[in-house]
Amino acid sequence: MRPLTARERDLLLALLARGAAFGSDESITESDRERWVEQVAAAMVHGTCGCGSCPSIDLVPGAEADSASPGRRTVLEASTADAFLLVFIDDDRPTYLELAPFGDDPITEFPLVADVAF
Repeated sequence: MRPLTARERDLLLALLARGAAFGSDESITESDRERWVEQVAAAMVHGTCGCGSCPSIDLVPGAEADSASPGRRTVLEASTADAFLLVFIDDDRPTYLELAPFGDDPITEFPLVADVAF
């Protein structure tokens, strides 16, 4: 396990604060976003995708969250010119930060927040 890099942390915080609900018309409340953002400071990386084409990471929360909706999965999205960005929130905890390239060219580093369209 390792701590999040500054770029990973900044991107995760931005996605949690401004990302749109992926594939649904689910309403994300401000209290949901605040609860998820509070968990980022203690979050750790415990694995990577391993595909060789992306920098996606598995997250472990630093402390147990108060699960507002046990069993619920929420996915927030944003994009860059060449990739989708997704953050998966399972049982009220951010668990996976994914970068999915649009093409076949590998992207080995997460983008800067300034390069992301929310």
